[in-house]
Amino acid sequence: MKKLFITFSIAIACLLAFLLYRNVFELKKRQAEKIVVLDPGHGGKYPGFELNGLVEKDIVLQVSLYTKALLEEKGYKVYLTRQKDEECSKESYIKDLSCRPAVAHNVDADLFVSVHANAFPANANVRGVEAYYFTPFRDKEAAKALGSAITDETGLPLRSAKFGNFQVLRDSRVPSTLVEIGYLTNKEDAKLLASSEFQKKLAAGIVSGIMNYFAANS
Repeated sequence: MKKLFITFSIAIACLLAFLLYRNVFELKKRQAEKIVVLDPGHGGKYPGFELNGLVEKDIVLQVSLYTKALLEEKGYKVYLTRQKDEECSKESYIKDLSCRPAVAHNVDADLFVSVHANAFPANANVRGVEAYYFTPFRDKEAAKALGSAITDETGLPLRSAKFGNFQVLRDSRVPSTLVEIGYLTNKEDAKLLASSEFQKKLAAGIVSGIMNYFAANS
C-alpha cells in the first residue's frame, strides 16, 4: 500500500509539473506572437522639453530601452522607432511624426506605445502620469491599462487616461497609446525622471500595462 501511495504521489507530481510547463510554454508562445512598437518621443534635432539639464528625448529613450529589454525577456517581439539620439525621419518634423506610427504599421504591430515626458511651465505643482488615445473603440483600453500600471508601479499620480489629438495617434493603423511619464517642470517628478532606478520602475510599469492590455484583449 505504501509503495502504491508513493507511486501515485510521484505520478501526481509529474502531472502537475507537466501542466505547469505547458501553461508557461503556452504563455510564452502567445507573447512571442505579439509585436510591440515602442516610440521614444523626439530625438536628434527635436529634443522635446528641456529644463535644468534634463532633456525629454534622452529620458524617454532610456525608459524605452529598459522597456524593450523587459518585454523581450518575456518573449515579445519589440521594435523601436529610434534606438539612439536621432530622428525617425530626417525630412521634416511632420515626416518625423508620421514615420513613427508607420513603423508599427510596417511590422503589423499589435500595439504602438509612444513615450513622452510632460511639462507645464505655468504651474510647477502639476505632476503625474497621463495616457492618451485617439480612437476610443480601438485605443482606449490600452491607454487605461498603461496609465494604471505605471501609477501602480511608480506611485506617481494618474492624472488622466483620455482622448488626445496627437499626430502619432491619428496616423496609427494599429492599437495605440501615448504615455506622459511625468512632468519635467515639477521638481519631484524631475528628480525621479533623472534617476535610472526610477526609469526602470517606469519601464516595469509600461510592461505591466502592456501585459494587462493583451490579457484583457486577446
